[in-house]
Amino acid sequence: MRGVAPPMMTRDPAPRLPVAFAGTFGLLDMAGGDVGVVVCEPWGYEALCARRALRVLSDRLSALGCPVLRYDQPGAGDSLAGTGEIEGLAPFEAALAAACETLLRHTKATRVVLLGLGLGAALCLRHAGAHPQGVAGLVLLAPPVKGRLWLRETQARASMIGEITGSPPAPGPGEALRIAGLPLSEALAGELRDLDLGSLTPPACPVLALAREGRSAEIALCEALAGATGGEAGIMAGYDDLMTDPTGSIVPEADFAKVVSWLGHLLPDDLAEVTDLVPDAAPAALAAADFQETLCLFGPREALVGVWCEPSRPDPQALPVMLLNAGGNPRAGWARGAVEVARALAMAGIPSFRFDLADIGDSRSLPGGPAIVHYDPALPAQLSAAIDLCAARGGGSRVVVTGNCGGAYLALNGAVTDPRVAQVVPVNLQRFLWDPRDDVAEVLRFGHSSASEYGRKLFNLEKWKRVLAGKSHPIGILRNLAIRAWRESERRLAPFLFGLAPFSRLYRQVHANLATLARRRVGIVLVYTEGDRGLAEMETFFGAGWKRLAAYPNIAVVLIPDADHNLTPAAARLALCDQVIAASLGPRAGEGAAGRAEVQPAA
Repeated sequence: MRGVAPPMMTRDPAPRLPVAFAGTFGLLDMAGGDVGVVVCEPWGYEALCARRALRVLSDRLSALGCPVLRYDQPGAGDSLAGTGEIEGLAPFEAALAAACETLLRHTKATRVVLLGLGLGAALCLRHAGAHPQGVAGLVLLAPPVKGRLWLRETQARASMIGEITGSPPAPGPGEALRIAGLPLSEALAGELRDLDLGSLTPPACPVLALAREGRSAEIALCEALAGATGGEAGIMAGYDDLMTDPTGSIVPEADFAKVVSWLGHLLPDDLAEVTDLVPDAAPAALAAADFQETLCLFGPREALVGVWCEPSRPDPQALPVMLLNAGGNPRAGWARGAVEVARALAMAGIPSFRFDLADIGDSRSLPGGPAIVHYDPALPAQLSAAIDLCAARGGGSRVVVTGNCGGAYLALNGAVTDPRVAQVVPVNLQRFLWDPRDDVAEVLRFGHSSASEYGRKLFNLEKWKRVLAGKSHPIGILRNLAIRAWRESERRLAPFLFGLAPFSRLYRQVHANLATLARRRVGIVLVYTEGDRGLAEMETFFGAGWKRLAAYPNIAVVLIPDADHNLTPAAARLALCDQVIAASLGPRAGEGAAGRAEVQPAA
């Protein structure tokens, strides 16, 4: 099996087939080779961070000629079960077995390689032991040696994320822990505490095992597995950068190159002669009492991926809702917030469509697209493509659009370019309009911190320790500080410069856009969590006390208390859901409740 690796294929990524099995969705890259790959994602926050990278890896493997299936773990992504409802490893193991069967049924593959990351690697190793004849190879990335240690690391990461976001990871009844709003049940934790990969019999297939740097037990496990199977062991050097956060996550190029090269040795020499298959199957759908969801491909080259959620008892007066990505979060949302909102909307009779923008989550990048997609001026065209799909599925030609942070920006500016948007619910909007002088990568890296916060950092001993250790970049911080100070003076004077300075021209364009939406009677509900940095934009464009909002009777402002920027607390997501339902079912654009300019604290 370990002959010379075939040459890297240069053809376009394989066509994709949406599939549904074991209460979850998957995407199957339909290459024609006889060795397929099933990708088993990690759990929780790690899966959120790794989603885009695993899509990139899948595209590269399918370009080799391998059919590749990725799927949502039970209780994660778009799966039917709630995250806290998973009470053991059995649902994960059943889903992995069903994924293997689904790949073999829909492709020409006769052998399956399992590729797992984090907890997904543990599941792959256990599956190979239970099905020794059904697995042709294993790729294990950062496999946890002991479940007890994995739980401690996850708890520590949960505390760190809670400190950064301002939402403490307090578990609820029956929960062992909560990370980024995602609960892990006590029952599942109980099984994980007994997990010990070192005690498992080595599989009968070759293994590529990459351990995290500095993890001696993990390195020893990987070396033992490679030695026992004639495989290879190494270091996954890019793990930490991969798990930074969903928006800042970096594809581990060197690690993935090892995976592609190693897997190439398992492929037949004549693979290049095998042609791609044309997907031909029933729609991928999951159903519950209140809704049916369908996984959809759309847009140029069917590069974009989304989920249409149709209520079992539709309200004929409801406007469909478009749910947009926040930063680099996949379409399920932070803490699965978009999934929760979509299914709550369905209970109220409202259809919705949540989708990944190009190069976020499962959606492929578009030809000629930017390296960094956030705030790109071409994004409204992708929103329009989603509205086209909504209309084609019988949702009508008028929609509500909502999204958090970057999604809020697209919701508002997409309404300017597409007159089919009747209502907009932007959440924690950071920019009314992007200043082209700003570097998107730098803003994403440094966030939306104020100049005073940067000043405090300059006098922070711990920060300077990081600088001296080479972990921070003082020149970047100083440059950002100087630019912000200059821009702040521009912002204060913008209403009085009559378009003579760059920001003054942007200021005038923002008000021209808002005037356009007011003339169209587009209802706008600006939702902010109390204390969010985006509220500074309200002062900039509407003055002290937001007095200039009076010029826009179609705009209302709602503040959600006791919540972070990501709306991690469940109560905050419920408050947002109420606003979206009101936008869909309430008075139509510009009438009645949409014609307010006041602050409404949400309980």
